[in-house]
Amino acid sequence: MTRALAPAALLALALAAAGCATPCEELGRRICACQTTGTARDACYRAVRSSVQSARASEAQQDQCDALLSTCRNPDHDPTACDWMTTAEGKQACGLAYP
Repeated sequence: MTRALAPAALLALALAAAGCATPCEELGRRICACQTTGTARDACYRAVRSSVQSARASEAQQDQCDALLSTCRNPDHDPTACDWMTTAEGKQACGLAYP
């Protein structure tokens, strides 16, 4: 993921994680995995954990996170996932942009 997307990813993570628990944490982990290793990735993971810990999820919000998990590619299993997340389709599928 390019550096220009890092702020958008963190914003999306904060918004998504603000309402969800485990599903949003997994979604955040997938997005953070596309950050460069080191400080950027660590900061991304910390932001996700912090947002998830302070969240109070509704069932609808958990369902939204589950839906995003089913459309957002997992970089652990797909070596093209990070490049794909920079496309309009990938951003929408991972909750980084509105359709």
